[in-house]
Amino acid sequence: MLGVLMSTSALPSLAVNTANYAAQDIVIGAWHLYKARFLDESGRIVDNVNGDISHSEGQGYAMLLAVAANDKSGFDKIWLWTQQELFIRDDHLAAWRWDPNESPNVTDINNATDGDLLIAWALLRARLVWREDRYIQHARNILKDIRQKLIIKTSFGRALLPGANGFKAEDQSDGPLINLSYWVFPAISELGLIDPLFPDRELIETGLSLVRKASFGPSGLPANWLSLADNTVKLAENFDPFFGYDSIRIPLYLAWYSNEHMDLLTPYANEWVKERGYSLKVVDLQNGKAVGAMTDAGYRALADMVVCSMNGVVSDNLINNFSPTDYYPSTLHILSLLAISERYPTCLINQY
Repeated sequence: MLGVLMSTSALPSLAVNTANYAAQDIVIGAWHLYKARFLDESGRIVDNVNGDISHSEGQGYAMLLAVAANDKSGFDKIWLWTQQELFIRDDHLAAWRWDPNESPNVTDINNATDGDLLIAWALLRARLVWREDRYIQHARNILKDIRQKLIIKTSFGRALLPGANGFKAEDQSDGPLINLSYWVFPAISELGLIDPLFPDRELIETGLSLVRKASFGPSGLPANWLSLADNTVKLAENFDPFFGYDSIRIPLYLAWYSNEHMDLLTPYANEWVKERGYSLKVVDLQNGKAVGAMTDAGYRALADMVVCSMNGVVSDNLINNFSPTDYYPSTLHILSLLAISERYPTCLINQY
């Protein structure tokens, strides 16, 4: 289920390139460690740092990883909980946050667009691997509502709103607002195969263009939250002007999607790769100063993936050494493993 070779048919098959077997074994082993740490018996992924809440994005990530590891029982458990607990809106989008300490557990039924894309993507891949049609109809339903409620026309092309409520021009004084880490480029690309009305190519082109334009301050990095008001790309008024824990995912999705946009990865590599190793920080884009450090191994593993995607060099196999710590950095670590195993497997198995 790694080394995905997508055909142009409506429901293409997933094929495994024999060169990826060793990389696939690494991902499978990491998934079982991840599942033991973060998946509870009910089927939800637990964010151990934020009060043990669960997110639609976390459910989508886990479903995607379960498919990659050919863990159907794990996938079905996660998907069943997600259906029952998060798909409670009057459409086919998932509520973004579930809190075990609240009653009801969902107090905000707004969605998170990246979570919806990830869930639909995982369902598509599940259909391709396990050949159960029930998965694909759910994916198409999600895509339909993403098309109708979350995609807007801008001077830059079609763009993704981060959620159905609160981000449009009429909702914010500097709206519309976007978050480039919600552009899950490989998901958008594959999902275009199952819905002829889904504007996958235009969304990708817009996203790549916005990544190029969203270069701020001495670091040249993008902010977590951006405004597209007045036909410009600028820092959102009511959010911290930071490159941080959201936008760190942008290079992950870029490298996972394609090796044809290495120039877009250069600012991240320049910022992260230092003389004595990796240095990942939250950066105030107005002055270029660090306001926090990302020290967990999962963040450094993501940097390892980005660097290797650019030049084929890994840093002492840092990315191979997966050991779960906290939910978010561990998720980024295992996603980096999955991305690199699909597109740059020699970075994992050292066959240069």
